Amino acid sequence: MPLIIFLILVVLIAMFGFWDTLSALLGSLLMIILFAAAAAGLVVLAGMYGWRRIKRRP
Repeated sequence: MPLIIFLILVVLIAMFGFWDTLSALLGSLLMIILFAAAAAGLVVLAGMYGWRRIKRRP
């Protein structure tokens, strides 16, 4: 499996050039990080909403 990923990277570098490939890889990594941050924020907001709802019950 790592060999396939390496070959795909080699093809990307050959097609787009080094800097374009590097920016694409960094962009995809940042997209994953932003998605994880947004998901964590959503979990926190849902937890806060649930906590307030449970706290109000007599």
